[in-house]
Amino acid sequence: MNYLPRIGLTAVRKGKSVRINSLVVIGCVLSGWAMAQTPSDIDRLTQQWLDTERQISHLESDWLAQQPLLEQRITLLRAERGQLQNILADSNASQDDVDAKREALLAQQAELEAEQQQLVQALDGLINRLNAIQPLLPDPVRSAWESEQAMLSAEPDASEQLQVALAKLSSLADFNTRITVQEAPMTLPGGSKVMVKQLYLGTGSAWFVSADGNHSGYGQAGIDGWQWRFDNAVNPARIADAIAIYERQQQAAFVHLPVVLQNDNAGNLNASVSSKEGQP
Repeated sequence: MNYLPRIGLTAVRKGKSVRINSLVVIGCVLSGWAMAQTPSDIDRLTQQWLDTERQISHLESDWLAQQPLLEQRITLLRAERGQLQNILADSNASQDDVDAKREALLAQQAELEAEQQQLVQALDGLINRLNAIQPLLPDPVRSAWESEQAMLSAEPDASEQLQVALAKLSSLADFNTRITVQEAPMTLPGGSKVMVKQLYLGTGSAWFVSADGNHSGYGQAGIDGWQWRFDNAVNPARIADAIAIYERQQQAAFVHLPVVLQNDNAGNLNASVSSKEGQP
């Protein structure tokens, strides 16, 4: 009978969960009390109740010890979750920015591809035009163009073709702005060859004369390409004088050279060109 008051006091002293556990224990003890027939049974039941009380106290102590750590861990987890949410928001914003830049780059790429296609078409037209006029050019320019063409690879891209085309146009423009003299063999009407000096005034007109002055004539672009014509009416002495002035072997003076212009009826019109200070 002395054990019942102690059970009640313990139940009042603990918290809600402890009171519930104590009531369970009390119920067990009372049940055991009703069934117990000896003092040893009562002592055994009382010992069980005390063991249960110690377990409850131990759990409460563990909770009180771990509560600050668990609360701190919860706080850290919440802070980490906030940081992850901020990172995710920034990532979404960055992704939107990346998508916008990607779309801009794709639009720019499409524009560049369209411009490249236009360039390729224009380049094809330019190359066809250069190929068409190449036979009409004087020998020095034509040789320069052939050398530039030989620089192309087996399967040239648009950039390489454009570079060669510009080099051809540059050599043509350079030849057109100066006087050129070169020595070359020419085939006589009878089939034999003679060495002559050729005087070019740009790509429009040219004259030639042999060293002995027995052969002279002029050159110009015709329907079938650049052509040289032997013409005894062209004064060989004047051509030789113009070449000597250009090579600074003779004092500068005016030299009149005939210019043959082709008309629609394939006739010839005569004109004259003056040369002084090495410039015909």
